[in-house]
Amino acid sequence: MLILSTETESQIVALEETQLAILNILEDAQDEKVSLRDTQKAVINILEDYSVEKVRMEKMNSKLISSNKEVEQFAYIASHDLQEPLKTISNYAGLLSKKYKESSDKEVIQYLNVINKATSRMQLLIKDLLDYSRVGNDKTKVQIDCNILLNELKNDMEQSITESGAEVSSEKLPVITGYLSGIKSLFQNLISNAIKFRRRDGHPLIQFTIQSKEKEWLFAVKDDGIGIEKIYYGKLFVIFQRLHSREEYSGTGIGLAQCKKIVEQHGGIIWVESEFGKGSTFYFTIPKTIQ
Repeated sequence: MLILSTETESQIVALEETQLAILNILEDAQDEKVSLRDTQKAVINILEDYSVEKVRMEKMNSKLISSNKEVEQFAYIASHDLQEPLKTISNYAGLLSKKYKESSDKEVIQYLNVINKATSRMQLLIKDLLDYSRVGNDKTKVQIDCNILLNELKNDMEQSITESGAEVSSEKLPVITGYLSGIKSLFQNLISNAIKFRRRDGHPLIQFTIQSKEKEWLFAVKDDGIGIEKIYYGKLFVIFQRLHSREEYSGTGIGLAQCKKIVEQHGGIIWVESEFGKGSTFYFTIPKTIQ
């Protein structure tokens, strides 16, 4: 019988433990290898799915761009082609109105007045629809000093500002990068909107303020007009949506939809905060860097 020394037995035990540890390490390595292989397969599947989804989204985006262009083209062509016959109707209605101006036939005069009002509304609708369809046509980004732009608009809108007794004020506004025709229409629409929906018992006060954020400018256009109930917020920026009858307030329901389209063209967002009877504040953002 072979008798081993205590030291030799300890060495054998240590060797066996080492072998066992190595086997465990090899098994763990094998498991890790399998897990790594599974992970690689999962990543490959994810990338393949992403690639398929990317192609699908690109196709959808291409179709959407094409569809938007078709809609804008249709709106432009339809509006442009409607102008000529409308001008003819308006001209002849005007001639008849002059001819029967002194007529005792009140019914004829009433009919002609209806025609004249209807053609005027249609001409305004066509103009606004054309303006809406043209948003995005300006592809040239320029530096816009908003202070100069606002002063120019106040001069251009002098008649409506004077007639309403409006006061348009502002803080020192920034120089932004954007599409000049769009920003001009945006400012003009918001001023016109504030003047139109003023309270009957006072002169409208319209104030432009600005906040500099990390990546964007936050504009606010505040008025002290009739205000808007919260339940109508969702309708405000939808084309052709009106909150009031034509008898109460004129307009086509396109102005704020055009504002939204302009802001989104610049990569910003627009929203309103209002209290019925106490005025409204329209907020919109313009990125400091436009892609």
